[in-house]
Amino acid sequence: MTASPLELAGLLIACGAAAAALVAPDRRLRYPAVVIALLAAPALLAGDVWHQARFADLRAHPLELAALLVAVAALVLALAAAFERYPALFPLVAIALLPLRVPIKVGGQTSDLLIPLYAVIAAEALRRAYRVLPARRERRAPASLPEAPLVAAGPRRWILRLLAAILVLYALQAAYSEDVSNAIENASFFLVPFAVLFVLLLEIEWRPRLLAWALAVAGTVALAFAGIAFWQEASRHLTFNTELIAANQIHTYFRVNSLFHDPNVLGRYLALAAIALAAAAAWLRDPRLAVAAAATACVLVAALTFTYSLTSIAALFAGLGVVAWLRFGLRAALGAAALVIAALGAYLALSGTASSDLSPKADITEGRVPLVRGGIDLWRARPLWGYGSGSFGAAFERHIRRAKTTTSHSEPITVAAEQGVIGLVPYLALLAVALAVLLAGASRGAASAAVAACFVAMIVHSLGYAGFAIDPATWALLALGLRIR
Repeated sequence: MTASPLELAGLLIACGAAAAALVAPDRRLRYPAVVIALLAAPALLAGDVWHQARFADLRAHPLELAALLVAVAALVLALAAAFERYPALFPLVAIALLPLRVPIKVGGQTSDLLIPLYAVIAAEALRRAYRVLPARRERRAPASLPEAPLVAAGPRRWILRLLAAILVLYALQAAYSEDVSNAIENASFFLVPFAVLFVLLLEIEWRPRLLAWALAVAGTVALAFAGIAFWQEASRHLTFNTELIAANQIHTYFRVNSLFHDPNVLGRYLALAAIALAAAAAWLRDPRLAVAAAATACVLVAALTFTYSLTSIAALFAGLGVVAWLRFGLRAALGAAALVIAALGAYLALSGTASSDLSPKADITEGRVPLVRGGIDLWRARPLWGYGSGSFGAAFERHIRRAKTTTSHSEPITVAAEQGVIGLVPYLALLAVALAVLLAGASRGAASAAVAACFVAMIVHSLGYAGFAIDPATWALLALGLRIR
């Protein structure tokens, strides 16, 4: 066992509490579990990184650290008070902040973290937990205490069970991981808080007006990112990522990243927003609103092309294909696919593959083939249990070869290499059940179709870029899909 007993216990408490919140039969069990998960995750992370050299300044200045914690607590309390006064504010703010990563520099190293989203999740979780305290329950009528599970029985309930199983398995399989610290970071930064976000969003009553506002918020945020991308393309100036700046200087094309570190992440969120807007345009009865939604989607697609992200373009096509299928039928979807293939072929013929990231010889694809092959080799070596949660990079360097990047670019290969068949089975089962649930009846309206199409796009994007379970958009889409009828 590579993880210490304390590390394993912390992972089991954090992931186990989040899993319990997913399957708890009523709020009186659900929100205490949520609080435990949100307290255990940062405590686990702090214990793992506290003695690292880059945190020496924090250790040397405890008063400054205490002041920072007090400021964070005050912010969370202020947000909780705002959400208590205006409950509809939480889902809108959460959707707006899903893609926003803030660069945090500590000890000479910079990490892009979802700090604003974490504060919003903590605030709403605190508010919900406070409302189920015994003293609060006594003041409320019994009818105001819902004791039903998050979703009804059937396939929808199985999605919650599979998510809970994935969380627990991730904690258990960190016991023998070749990179326990990475497993802790993934659990603390992503899996646990996003599972809590899923629970919080799943209890929202998504009425048509709120859904319309959510789409407007997502579209506005995407337009802001697109505007920055257009400025970068025009000025040839990037904000982040020194490696990308250097690469742009030697290539004939110029990749933009807006406020993101990676152009692929920008492309992912532009694609998701464009797909949602396309679904709205396809179902809206008001021609003015439909044209506005379609025009906004076109602007986002134009910005996406400057990312030169193959995975984002593939995800966009997949999502739009699902929208066309759900709205106009399979024949229309196949016709649209033929037009897209023809347009892409014409683009390649006219632009030339040598100067495009669409080229099989372009730099963007050179590192991925060895990563895919190496990941498959890792799975073959340990097909049943893998090398442990979060271990792909360490196992690749140790057992395959040293490389410039050892971050996997394919979610199923990552799961197979890290967790083997033990983790691969619930992951594939989750995809199958989620697709069946989200696509069933998705043609009834724009909201359900948009969620189903965006979820398909997330799956396609994760095949070439990974980041499926560690992206909050995945959890938010699942919550919306399970709640919208």
